[in-house]
Amino acid sequence: MNLLKFSLDILCLMCYTVSRITGQKGLRNMPAQWDSAGKRLLREMPQHVVTWLLAGAIFRRSLATELKSRSIFADGLYAVIVDNKPALMHIEFQSYRHQHMPERLLEYNVLAASENHWLPVYTFVIYLRKDGNVPQSPFIRRLPGGEEYHRFHFSVIEVAKIPARQLLQLGLHGLYPLALLAEGGMEPEIAQDMITTLTESREIELLALAYTFGGLVPGGAAYDSWFKRSFAMLDDILEESWTYQEIVKKGLQKGMQQGLQQGLQQGLQKGREEGQKRAEEQRKRAEEERRRAEEQRKRWILEQHEMIVNLVRMRFPEFAALAQSYIETINDMEVLHRLINRLFEVQTVAAAQQAIFDARTEAAERVEE
Repeated sequence: MNLLKFSLDILCLMCYTVSRITGQKGLRNMPAQWDSAGKRLLREMPQHVVTWLLAGAIFRRSLATELKSRSIFADGLYAVIVDNKPALMHIEFQSYRHQHMPERLLEYNVLAASENHWLPVYTFVIYLRKDGNVPQSPFIRRLPGGEEYHRFHFSVIEVAKIPARQLLQLGLHGLYPLALLAEGGMEPEIAQDMITTLTESREIELLALAYTFGGLVPGGAAYDSWFKRSFAMLDDILEESWTYQEIVKKGLQKGMQQGLQQGLQQGLQKGREEGQKRAEEQRKRAEEERRRAEEQRKRWILEQHEMIVNLVRMRFPEFAALAQSYIETINDMEVLHRLINRLFEVQTVAAAQQAIFDARTEAAERVEE
């Protein structure tokens, strides 16, 4: 059996079974799949997400999503630049409406600001599926006498109310997986346009996320069959995706459970042999995942190089060509992070040059250590 096709079938089978047997209520019991896919989407092309939610804003970096003072986690927290001033962007994904969502958003907003020098925070909640009337902004608190004492504004995005074609026409590939959840997203031509564009641009992780979102749509048996056929020709491409590898892993775990049950019915010896076989497969897969993680790290470094060069070209164009040759020698992720922050702060070419020289020196010293 083709391992990748087995995993694809398992994922669609799980999603379809839940939607058919338990109906809409069943999907409420699947927040982990929705949340996990949403968080991965935020990691892939953050500037595309920022551009969609806040026109003109510039993505600076992703921040830790754990709000330590309460040990709670946000789905996404970005440092951004708005009108040349630093700010934060907080994003939450929801698969269904929650009565107390505004209170949660307010709590996240205040905690995020308090842990990041009290920078202003733009808060967005993105509803991934239609679920009636969701709480709207602003959230207002009143005293017992009716006087207003607090007003909190946040932005609500309901993906199911956005025409899928309109979402694709933005040209922001980082949002394309959401098209399957948008209005009309289950139409074959929409999905095919999305798949074709992401395939031609080699956006492998986004293709894997599109498959994940599409597998969670309760479209019925006919939809599931058509959707799997649409992705059947992409197995070789999707093998390169770490997101897809996680889908494969979950599919294997499901298959292992089924295999163990059959093994118990057919005899303990056969079950032990199957378990040993799966253990060897897991070991090989772990080695492959480590290799892919290293490739992902190299890809991230190249993206940071490009971001820094673009930043220097925008602020100090006369220094851009020379800066590129220096920056390409820096391959330390932490050093690159600090350099980006420093380049946002400096005001002169000389200061930018010094920041890059210092970063090169620091990276060299860390290698020697």
